[in-house]
Amino acid sequence: MILWSLDARYFPLDLPLRVAIALAVLSLVGLWAWWKRQLTASGLVMALAMGLATTLIGGFTSLSLYLFFLISAALIGRLSRRIRGLERIHRKGGRRDWMQVLANGGAALVAIVIHHFEPGPLPLAVFCACLGEACSDTWASEIGVLSSRDPVSILTFTRVPRGLSGGVSLLGTGAALLSSVLYAMFAFSCYRGIAFPLALVVCLSSFVGVMVDSLMGATIQAHYYDEKDDLFTEHSHDREGNALKLARGIRFMDNDMVNLTSNVVTFLLCWSLGSLMV
Repeated sequence: MILWSLDARYFPLDLPLRVAIALAVLSLVGLWAWWKRQLTASGLVMALAMGLATTLIGGFTSLSLYLFFLISAALIGRLSRRIRGLERIHRKGGRRDWMQVLANGGAALVAIVIHHFEPGPLPLAVFCACLGEACSDTWASEIGVLSSRDPVSILTFTRVPRGLSGGVSLLGTGAALLSSVLYAMFAFSCYRGIAFPLALVVCLSSFVGVMVDSLMGATIQAHYYDEKDDLFTEHSHDREGNALKLARGIRFMDNDMVNLTSNVVTFLLCWSLGSLMV
């Protein structure tokens, strides 16, 4: 495999040279993402730091799983921008700041750091599952809004406006499942120690994490009601800067906190089930 060959040549190099090579590659990809308006300046810095740590520990094999998430999110995100009005519902735009990058990749970073101190297939499986959950959630959101019908609430199965957290569609759910399967395949093919049963745990944990994300979006995630636009939104203030009334959820439980929490759930679930198989 090409990635294994790269890593075989990369790891024997002196640390300063490995840092320089990793930063060169990450800078190219990061600046592309910033230019494509996928990352803010703070998001770029956080992505570089997390990518550097991942590359130094897991090599280009592990970095490639990060890059698949970043690049696929950038490409798929261009499709959802065709849907007008979503920016009034979503608090975050298409550009990820440092908190969004951390919320989506922090758990995976913890897993790869654990692998550095305790090498084995389980931390690598958890690493794949956490990235798979973040990617699946992004695919579900960005592709799901393209459905011809409005989504339904994951709780009541009644129709809700597209783009509203807690809404699910057949198209979005299928996209999430596909991403989870892909990351299970990556885990099985990229890491020699991950057997097929453990790869299935990666898929299951990733998909369950997305469902937990939707469940929190329908219950505890903060949503506000904008009387002027007559819609529920993740924004706490209207266009004029006036504070909006909390309609449901917990005020501090914004989209970033929901993403972080669902990623942690994926981490714990994959570690718990995976520990039974290694």
